[in-house]
Amino acid sequence: MLKRETFLYEATSSWFAKRLELNGIPFKWHYHQEYELTLTLHSEGKRFIGNHTSAYSTPDLVFIAPNQPHSWESASDTPPSEVFVILLPETWFNRLLLSGMEEYRTINQLFSLASPAIHFSTECAKASEPLFRKITTHKSPLTRLSLLIELFELLLEDKGIEHISERHPLLPYHHQRIEKILDFIDKKFTTPLTLQQVAEQSHCSISTVKRTMHDCIGLSFSEYLLQMRIKRACFLLRTTTLSLSVVAMQCGFQSVSYFHRQFNMLVNETPAKYRKKHTI
Repeated sequence: MLKRETFLYEATSSWFAKRLELNGIPFKWHYHQEYELTLTLHSEGKRFIGNHTSAYSTPDLVFIAPNQPHSWESASDTPPSEVFVILLPETWFNRLLLSGMEEYRTINQLFSLASPAIHFSTECAKASEPLFRKITTHKSPLTRLSLLIELFELLLEDKGIEHISERHPLLPYHHQRIEKILDFIDKKFTTPLTLQQVAEQSHCSISTVKRTMHDCIGLSFSEYLLQMRIKRACFLLRTTTLSLSVVAMQCGFQSVSYFHRQFNMLVNETPAKYRKKHTI
């Protein structure tokens, strides 16, 4: 079943990077709103992106556009796999340009090519491995960003780039619906939003909204709403001096004590400790 994935980013980063050790890669048909750059090592099998299926082997390096269904599936006799994943929000590149740094404009070539996905040469994949390792282990956010830019520069120099798929299939109607549902929640999560309002806006029943969210993202309405509010709270705590009560109110929490409990549950520390540790 095709599922939509959502991610909570680290407090000090506008993007996501992770190294995974897997005893085989199971088929997991999914999509998300981020660009995905994935390096797969010590593995071979089949790669599925959009309407395209092909064999892959180590090292495998691909860049996938947002909302593009994809998955890998390793052969049963492959050794333990190592996978490096970098996720970049759909608006990440545009925010770079808005910073006024024209040097970043060349990166646009990669983002333009990744529609729906591109595959890099074996030589480029091998050369990228040290950068992926540094990106996923270094503690400094600024250093990790500079390493990411260095990685992009390496990818841009690759002469063996191949388009994985020539067509970008539309998501099934079921998943067009979830995008409408989540888009409405994303715009209204700071208000006293109810499931009834979401259902009315989506022109479907409450039970349909519940079932669609469960099937597509594996979260209930209340769980997703809480994630969005806590994400916003983290941003305000890092970047403003607003009181905790004002932060709670601006993120859609009607009770400061409830905000404290939910924040502590999801982030594993109090809002005050989070602010002290992560204030920009």
